Amino acid sequence: MNNVLAQTDLLVEAIHSSSEYTQYQLLQNAIMKDEGVYYRLNEFRRRNFEIQVNAQMDAINESARLHHEYADVLNRPDVKNFLAAEQRYIKMLRKVTQKLDSQFMVNIDFLD
Repeated sequence: MNNVLAQTDLLVEAIHSSSEYTQYQLLQNAIMKDEGVYYRLNEFRRRNFEIQVNAQMDAINESARLHHEYADVLNRPDVKNFLAAEQRYIKMLRKVTQKLDSQFMVNIDFLD
């Protein structure tokens, strides 16, 4: 197990030093300096997440309405750059997780 944990530490370090993570952190720190913009951006992100996970909402119309409501923040170049960097970072993490998930199976038949 020690080898697995050591290799995990190497994976964590590789992620920390990746351009995706570095850019994400850099842009997030820059936006955080403007508390008003950061607050509104996080409101948007929270509400957008709620729309995406709520099957009872009309996601397309609600998302369009939300984008219109937060257009003042979303049209800022720094926010656009941050959101694009966040997508790249999350995509990288998703690929890592999918690769791990596809290689290791746990029998959960007892849940049936």
